[in-house]
Amino acid sequence: MEKSLKTGGKKGLVTPSTALLNQRLATFSKPRILTEYEIKLLRQSKVEIAEAIRKMDESE
Repeated sequence: MEKSLKTGGKKGLVTPSTALLNQRLATFSKPRILTEYEIKLLRQSKVEIAEAIRKMDESE
């Protein structure tokens, strides 16, 4: 479920939890407090992105 994007001339990754979080948050037009589930997705996304960056650094 990874999706490639072009940002700043470099390819990036949208992790599964980031994609799911983006889908959920795109449905709201006004700011609101995140649900526990959305907070969990945000934290998981942070971990997945850190792992992806670590792997990219190791491959260079």
